[in-house]
Order: sequence, then C-alpha cells, then structure tokens
Amino acid sequence: MRDESPAQRHLEPGRAERRGLRVNVLLPFTLVLAAVIAIIGAILSLRSPAQVALLSDSMLTVLVLCPLALCMFPLVILSLVLLSLMSRWHPRSRSPLRRLEAWTASMEQNVEGWLANVDERVLDWAVRLAPFRELLTTFDAPAAEPKDEEIE
Repeated sequence: MRDESPAQRHLEPGRAERRGLRVNVLLPFTLVLAAVIAIIGAILSLRSPAQVALLSDSMLTVLVLCPLALCMFPLVILSLVLLSLMSRWHPRSRSPLRRLEAWTASMEQNVEGWLANVDERVLDWAVRLAPFRELLTTFDAPAAEPKDEEIE
C-alpha cells in the first residue's frame, strides 16, 4: 500500500485533467494541423492541375464528406424509426382526424354566420349614417380641379 500525502492526492485530479486535455484536444489538433501542412506541401509540390484536382477531390471526400456522412447517420436512423412509427400510427389517427375535420367544418359554418350577421349590421348602420357623411365634409377645402395641360 502506498502512503500518499493529502497534497499528492490533491494533485491527482489535475494530472488526470491535463492528460485528458492532451489526449482529447491537443492530439487531434496536432494531427489535423500536420495533415493540413502535408496537404499544402503536396499541393505546392505538384505541377499538373489534374494532380491538384485529384488531390483536392480526395481531400474533400476524406475531410468533409466522410465526417458529414458519419454525423448524419444517426439522423437517418431516427428518420427511419419515425417513419415506421408513423405507418403504425396512421390507421389509429383516422377517426380522430375525421372528428376534427367535422368540428372544423361546423365551426366554419358558425363563423360564416356570425360574419354575415356583422356584415348586415355594418351595412345597416352605414345606410342610417349616410346623411351625416355629407356634414363631415362641409368644412373640407374644395378639391382642386385638374387643369387641362396642352401636350406639345
């Protein structure tokens, strides 16, 4: 059994944290940086545009499309699972949807009736207040008459 002082035990989590930082952050960063430098060196050493195009296409595939495919894989699986669940739930949802459709149609008829009633009342008040409309324009400035301009 090893005797450790409290100060040594206190340093242990810091060591583990630094090691995790090195392994999880610095090592991948260093590898990617080395790969980018190697790619830049390879592009500068190539003379033919066809060679550069081939290298850039392969790097695009390796550095962008492969990680993208890996990241999208769980979403594709989730979409397939949801699709299978939807096919199972579709027959169960028919009758509630039909009831909702019937309720919506009846509400539409009610609202149309209310709007027709409001429309009738507004028109009725507009007819009753029509004589007063002329009084509202009594003190307005006279409208300017359009001048006939000669077109040359």
